[in-house]
Amino acid sequence: MKLCDRLVQCTNRRYGCKAEETSSESEDGSDSSSAVEETTNPCKYVTYECQHILFLSSFQLSISLVFSLYCQFYHLAIVNLGLFLTSIIHWRKPELGLRRTVDMLMTLMNFLMHVFHSLNVNSMSFFICICGAILVFFLYYSGKKLSYNSYSTLCHLLIHTTGNMSALAFYYISKSKLIDHS
Repeated sequence: MKLCDRLVQCTNRRYGCKAEETSSESEDGSDSSSAVEETTNPCKYVTYECQHILFLSSFQLSISLVFSLYCQFYHLAIVNLGLFLTSIIHWRKPELGLRRTVDMLMTLMNFLMHVFHSLNVNSMSFFICICGAILVFFLYYSGKKLSYNSYSTLCHLLIHTTGNMSALAFYYISKSKLIDHS
């Protein structure tokens, strides 16, 4: 519950400060509005607290990287490494632009590589990939509907966790199939 409380607190602080600035703008005139415009970065779309939480949650992607190396799925380890690196680079200082686009493209490429690999393993691994994808898309659109506040940060945190858990289940099933047929 501590994480959820922290997310709600960072949103309240974000919108509370915004309300205070708008009330001071009307009292002070145009001088304070120009100062606010200079300090606000229009490309930055999350608060510092939410950025920090998502940056730390990106490190859980290393678990699927290590497990894919352990299971000797080297082609999947390469895309997991790429996703891990682009996620860390993006969430270190999240801004709209090239880093976010590359991170999202790497996520799509990672998903497609896992789906193509699951088609070669068995129907259970494909089912896990599709169920994980449905849950991730549901969380993504739920977070997008919440428009980048603390609840959307929580949805994105769950996206990282869902992708990671479905990848681990997929690797476990794939590895056990390889052991059974060796």
